[in-house]
Amino acid sequence: MQAFCQRVDLAAYRQQQLAVADFLAENPPPRAVTPPPKRTVGRPKQKRTLDETLEAAADAASAAASQLNKRVRGEYTRWFNSPYINDILLAYKLQGGSARRTVEHLQKHAPDDRYKRLSHSSVAGWFDKNGKLLQKYQAELDAGHAAATHGGNVSALHAAPGAEDAICDNLLQLRKAGMPLNSHVVRWVMLAVLEKHPAVLQQLALSQQFISKFVRSNPRLQFRWRARTTAASKLPDDWEQQGIHMAQRMGATMQLHKVSLSEQ
Repeated sequence: MQAFCQRVDLAAYRQQQLAVADFLAENPPPRAVTPPPKRTVGRPKQKRTLDETLEAAADAASAAASQLNKRVRGEYTRWFNSPYINDILLAYKLQGGSARRTVEHLQKHAPDDRYKRLSHSSVAGWFDKNGKLLQKYQAELDAGHAAATHGGNVSALHAAPGAEDAICDNLLQLRKAGMPLNSHVVRWVMLAVLEKHPAVLQQLALSQQFISKFVRSNPRLQFRWRARTTAASKLPDDWEQQGIHMAQRMGATMQLHKVSLSEQ
């Protein structure tokens, strides 16, 4: 071991360091290769030449100029494709075939501006001199192109002034009181309100679809149906006490109006 590893003193060690330094100075080691920079997230930006940039700017300016010079056409409502056509036809019938009174009645009693663009000239153009719907419009109704009254987004309640607001008031009061609302409850409320308007009630089919769209599209309600459950069909905890109170109210009402069993 001593033959291969000879001991050196400090002078010999310093001489070896100088020899290594001179060797590295004459033969420097190669530099380490630096890794390429990491690619940024997303698609790399495409470099455009000056000609391409000018061409794109010219195309954008031309498109903007053509849009400004384009003739602006007024909005047009296809009433026979809207959910309000049956309401309009019903109002026309109730107003005695007067297009002007029909439009005034609809715009006055509508809960919003849905009939703002309806003109009496348009309504008058749908009928002949005898007040009968023209054949082409009647064909659209027969083919189902016009929305049915029971399937429209809004009910045909404009012929009954105040009926729609009364229905909304009752439903909002019931909901505020914490009563679960379902289609059966909404139908009972509608029937109670529309008893004063038998002509309108005969024109309406209070179907599940009609009730669902009414409570969802009415601007005062805008209800959203929850998943179908039996919560509204369950008896409350105090159902016995509520039954007693109901019987007491019935008895008080009968006594107030002097109703006897012999009159039933």
